[in-house]
Amino acid sequence: MNETKTVYISFPLNEQQKKRFESISERYHIVYENDPDADIVLGYPSVTKLKNYRHLKWLQSQSVGVDRFIAKGVLNEDTILTNAVDIHTKEVAEHLLATLLMMIKNLHIYRDYQHRHLWKDAGKTKELGKLRVTILGLGHIGRHLARLLKTLGVYVIGVKRDISEILDCVDELYSNTEMEKAISDSDAVISILPGNKENEGLFTVDTFRKMRKDCIFINAGRGNLYSEETLKMVLNEKIIAAVAADVFEKEPLDENSELWDQKDLFITPHAAGGYHLDSAFEDLLDLCEDNLRRYANGEPLRNIVSERE
Repeated sequence: MNETKTVYISFPLNEQQKKRFESISERYHIVYENDPDADIVLGYPSVTKLKNYRHLKWLQSQSVGVDRFIAKGVLNEDTILTNAVDIHTKEVAEHLLATLLMMIKNLHIYRDYQHRHLWKDAGKTKELGKLRVTILGLGHIGRHLARLLKTLGVYVIGVKRDISEILDCVDELYSNTEMEKAISDSDAVISILPGNKENEGLFTVDTFRKMRKDCIFINAGRGNLYSEETLKMVLNEKIIAAVAADVFEKEPLDENSELWDQKDLFITPHAAGGYHLDSAFEDLLDLCEDNLRRYANGEPLRNIVSERE
């Protein structure tokens, strides 16, 4: 790379962080406002903006999920795409663990009672050491969560595409094609699955019927795994005990959606991996800096995503 490349960084930086990137290479012109002439973009731009980039050579996503970027017609075939895999591992895994603990101990119900000024017992809870939890998706996040759960004495069942690798963080391991068996006898099913075509609409009402009636379903993967109508039906008919959703079919969730007032549904606004840990943002900066140096030196980039629809 001999000529100067314009690098648009779309996430906010303080002055010290800006200097850090501006000192990487004299061949980079760093900008912090949207520039359709940018050669490199760091962040999570909208598809609409991406279509205006005339010379885009490389997109470094600040997210693990890149569903919108691999969709047909969004990026040119020769545009490099890299993601932020392993950046959100701790914060998403800890969000899921906190959500699970809250729900099995009925803390979300007590919060509702508080708002209604009710001094009322929410009933029986479950013991950590006797829990069976199924994790769908055993990438960095899923494995970290599994290890946290194992430390607490939870029996962990894992589901992943390739089961040839031996994992010490799960007690049972099933392939994607055996998912229904893996979710059939668990106290909680936690999904960290990506929103690719293979998983779109994966969870139908019939799928939820494969779970125990006292099961809790937690989703921090992608919202296109099920429809809003499916969620409403599952909860209204009490097919399972409760759902905690950090992601939805359409985001942000419409303010008039019936889901807001749905009983036994706990909602967070796609916040599990939103850089709420300082360490996560620092890890992102480290990744972007390292990849920018690699690009300037003609070295292979980290976390290249080759998949395209």
